[in-house]
Amino acid sequence: MEAAALFFRFKDNLATVAGALNSKLEVRSMPYNTSIPLELNLLADVLRLHGLEFNSATPGAARLFDFQQWYAQHEEQVNQVMQRVLEDKRAYMKTATGTVLQKEMLYRRLEYFKEAAHTLDVMMIQQNLHSPKHFSYPFLNA
Repeated sequence: MEAAALFFRFKDNLATVAGALNSKLEVRSMPYNTSIPLELNLLADVLRLHGLEFNSATPGAARLFDFQQWYAQHEEQVNQVMQRVLEDKRAYMKTATGTVLQKEMLYRRLEYFKEAAHTLDVMMIQQNLHSPKHFSYPFLNA
């Protein structure tokens, strides 16, 4: 998907992931408690380079709710930074594993939230339709 479309859908993707995490959907067997905080930290690193500071000590996937609240308060500034980064083809940043393009780092984070939103949305639909059977969680019915 093109970077502009990922940027345009970012807020909706955040809402979809947050909605899925707030639902009865069983995600304990999924990697979201580890991957969401990591992805948010990497996204925060890109934003920090441009003067926006997001910090959260909330463990696991619940950190997404902190970020969603912070994003709602700073939406215009965050969107301006993201747009600037996506348009800049030469800006680099240092990471623990080396030097990468800021645009590539941001693009991968936007892509992650698109994929997570899609996966969780499909899982919620399957669970609501009671199909397939392996998405029927007996301990949710107790």
